Amino acid sequence: MKFKSLFFIFLSTFLAIAVKGQDTIPSQSSIVEGLFVEDATFDSLVEANLAGPQKPTLEDLITKGKLYSVLANQIKLDLFKPLDTLEYSQEIIAFNNTIERITQSIQTPGKNFNLRYINGLNWVTNNIGRQNQDFEKTIDKRMSELTHLDSLLKTIKNDKLLTYNLKDSSIIPAYSEAILKLKGDIIMLDSALYSQQLITARFQSEVSKVSINLMTLDQFIEINKKELERSLLTKEINYLWETNSIPSPRTILEISKESIDLNFGFLKTYLADNKASLGLSLFLIGFVYFLMKTVIKKIESQKDFGKLILERVRFYKKYPLSATMTSLLPLLVFLFERPSLVFITFLIILQVAFTTVLIYEQYEKNDFLKWVIMILFFLFFSISNLFREIVYQERIYLLLGSLFPLYVSGISSRKFKTEDKKEETFLTKISLFMFVLLSFGFLANIFGRFSLAKIVSVAGVTGFMQAISLYFFVNVIMEGIYLLIEYSKKETDTFTSYFDFQGIQKRLKGIFLFAAVLLWTFSFLQNASLKDAVVDYLRLFLEKERFIGDNSFTYGSIILFGLLIYASLLLANTIAYFASVKDQKKAEGRNKKLGSSVLLIRLAIITVGFFIAAAAASIPLNNITIVLGALSVGIGFGLQTIINNLVSGIILAFERPIQIGDEIEVGNMSGTVKEVGIRASKIQAYDGSEIVVPNGDLLSQQLVNWTLSDNRRRIEIKVGVSYGSDMQKVKSVIDGVLAREKVLKIPLPRVLMENFGDSSVEFRVLFWVETIDIWLDMRAEIMSAIYEAFQKNGIEIPFPKRDLYLKGLPEDIRESLEKIFPVTESVETENKKSPET
Repeated sequence: MKFKSLFFIFLSTFLAIAVKGQDTIPSQSSIVEGLFVEDATFDSLVEANLAGPQKPTLEDLITKGKLYSVLANQIKLDLFKPLDTLEYSQEIIAFNNTIERITQSIQTPGKNFNLRYINGLNWVTNNIGRQNQDFEKTIDKRMSELTHLDSLLKTIKNDKLLTYNLKDSSIIPAYSEAILKLKGDIIMLDSALYSQQLITARFQSEVSKVSINLMTLDQFIEINKKELERSLLTKEINYLWETNSIPSPRTILEISKESIDLNFGFLKTYLADNKASLGLSLFLIGFVYFLMKTVIKKIESQKDFGKLILERVRFYKKYPLSATMTSLLPLLVFLFERPSLVFITFLIILQVAFTTVLIYEQYEKNDFLKWVIMILFFLFFSISNLFREIVYQERIYLLLGSLFPLYVSGISSRKFKTEDKKEETFLTKISLFMFVLLSFGFLANIFGRFSLAKIVSVAGVTGFMQAISLYFFVNVIMEGIYLLIEYSKKETDTFTSYFDFQGIQKRLKGIFLFAAVLLWTFSFLQNASLKDAVVDYLRLFLEKERFIGDNSFTYGSIILFGLLIYASLLLANTIAYFASVKDQKKAEGRNKKLGSSVLLIRLAIITVGFFIAAAAASIPLNNITIVLGALSVGIGFGLQTIINNLVSGIILAFERPIQIGDEIEVGNMSGTVKEVGIRASKIQAYDGSEIVVPNGDLLSQQLVNWTLSDNRRRIEIKVGVSYGSDMQKVKSVIDGVLAREKVLKIPLPRVLMENFGDSSVEFRVLFWVETIDIWLDMRAEIMSAIYEAFQKNGIEIPFPKRDLYLKGLPEDIRESLEKIFPVTESVETENKKSPET
């Protein structure tokens, strides 16, 4: 419509000029002056210093009108995405209320808060600070967006386009309507934008206020924390043998009830704030529980050796729920963001409870009774650890409560035995460590260092109980893996059916033991109120910049580089292990096996891991090139053999002359290929020994691969018969022996007369078998059958004979021989007649 109107204007103008007979064409500015008039009412929105003196053309006005209309619509859409003021207002109010309550509680006279409570407050303020920073980033981003929208709106407002109105709106009605709508939108957008800028600025102010209050509170908490840490080694109360001067306005039961109620509220709040993590945890527990129940039922009903398999299972068969919880509870902590001490304590109590069910039938009643009593002391120490004030009334209870755990920790290493010596060593060391901690806490309590004694004793008892629970955690995990593998073996096309449980156990058990140690260390530091101090010290130590010459580095970057390289090597070796197990157990064609191609995968993973590690550790590429240059010099002098083997391994991976499971001969060595490595390959000889062959030797020496194209093997047997035998009968008898199932019909077996020997006619028997695995057995079977067939058919297999003639023996030797071998009368007579015989 607008373009039709514009065309009409130009056409009318042209005709008018032609009729009047004018010799010149009017300018665009004269056309604008003829059609438009300046709007003084809208002139207030335009800054005078930005208004250009030059008159716009008609084309400029139309183009700008269209552009500014689109821009105004975009600004309107962006303004319709305001902040969630209700949510932010509620959260900021909650932040301020929490900060105010904490400030009032700390500054209340007469309150003597302990270090655990101060650390808990520090955890709360850190969480508020992180959420407040997220709000601040969102609000600052919104303010930047509003500032950008304001600049765009000013661009439209400062353009002279808005000051031009058509003298007659009917000439270009579409343009006139668009300009009027644009002016109305600008007025509305200007007001809405100003309103949102005010709201956002108010939220910026409130968030900044929260940050300032948090900073003040953190400083106050840090001061109290340092004072408590300094007072740990000082005498707080009287020595045990001195007169008791501890005021006791409340009983220990009242204090415990108050602490339980308070921390139960904290736990509910934390779980409510982490509903997604809680839902995922419950889903995992239900999924694993029903999965293991299904696996056990199907093994029991469908597997041929189901009863034998389940006899090896101690936990999942009788207590599937407790086994599931024991195996998952230590891992659920990783699903929650910054777990609090209350939540960690709750998980440990659950873990100990479900571990108790597993212990019930594993040990004698006396041992189980000791464990149950130990749980009661563990619950007391756990509740005591949740007190927010220093409660001297519990001193005597801590002293008495340390005696039985000391006894149990001293004898635990003799009660929890395992076939794995590493686990036994781990439990022995952890028990000794706990014994030392409890003894130190007991002595510290006697000498009036109450806070230090409580921290050490609580950490000792809780750490000991968790260590035992983690011991069962590792064993239950291994048992679950065993059940899944045995269950999967019923399906021949299932990938896991090729796994060897013993091999997997050796690889995975170390990982889970490491995870158990990591979990125990984290929990121990948390209970000992040392986590923040240790984390801060490690961060400072690892992130401190150090120099060697002009090059800077940090220990953290070195450790990160080493860990990533180790992870890439572990991943590459694990993939190679599973691939080799699969290839050895999978009865398919050679081309369907991964074989030596795994070497390329390993090299790719290690290479990618190296560059990722270098990038993560901020190692410049020019330093890497320097190292590679130094390596090239080393290669020139002493690493030729290693590089040769490495390149040979890559060639083997591409050309694939050998695969895992091939039967080969190289030099004077023969056997089955077990592994094609980066530098060397492993061959398992037929006598059971493993031969490590450098990859360079596999390429430089003559290599015989019996299974390169297929697994068939030709067998050769040589047999001799006497000269008087019927040769056709001999051949037919051998042909009859070869007519059996395991001897291939194609190629046909052949019986060839090969040679006339000194005492026999030699035949050469050639036949093929389907697989090289049975060639020795078939060779022995055919030879035995030929021997028996020759005996039945009267065919003699000659053996060499030799007659020995002795002449001119001395008399003494002859007499000695006659004594040993008496000579008959005929022989004596013959000897007398012929003394030379």
